[in-house]
Amino acid sequence: MKLTMIAPQVLDIAANEQAIAYARRDTKADGSVFASFHFCDWETLQTRPIAESTYLYIKFGDAGAHAAQALGEPFGCRAAPLPDGGCAVLTPGGLLRLFRPDGARGGGFVLDYQECPACDIVSVGGDIWFTATEKNALVLFSLARRGMVLRVGGEGVFPRPTGLSAHGNLLCACCAGGVKALALPSYELGDSIAFEGGEAPDRFFQVFRRRFVGAYGGLYALSD
Repeated sequence: MKLTMIAPQVLDIAANEQAIAYARRDTKADGSVFASFHFCDWETLQTRPIAESTYLYIKFGDAGAHAAQALGEPFGCRAAPLPDGGCAVLTPGGLLRLFRPDGARGGGFVLDYQECPACDIVSVGGDIWFTATEKNALVLFSLARRGMVLRVGGEGVFPRPTGLSAHGNLLCACCAGGVKALALPSYELGDSIAFEGGEAPDRFFQVFRRRFVGAYGGLYALSD
């Protein structure tokens, strides 16, 4: 796989089916550090600055500004916009916080599997899939029933999964050695993407026909 750097010193990456954006660490002339926000054109890989509000919308959906204000720190969490315009937000330690479309809080609870906290989340059909790294598993969790529905995995199938994303009918998990795909609703394994040296990216995204990864503290475009 060939990696083309888009930006270094990336604090966070936000993406949906139509767009990918990132927040990066920048420095002012006086030496002070601040976060800047950028959009990356999926086809040309050209970048341009965007407003923080645009970045928050891509990451959190309609509840973006409210969720970011409630969280205080929008970079250290993983977000899964929900079909109703609300958002599920996973904070470090596995705490899942729910936000309604108007930003009102919808409750929160620890999201885990056999006492292994969730590492990343994605919304599919209104429910939540999450990665349980230490259990080598992808887990389907019903928000309506507040309970686990299904576990898929095993050390030889999804070894130490971390980042998780959904693209069409595929779940894509960043695992030890590369990115592995799971087809829905058949639960069949799809093609995998191997990385040299056995390392894996932290994040994986697909926007139209372009694939991106978050790795080594930066954002990269991925090509064969």
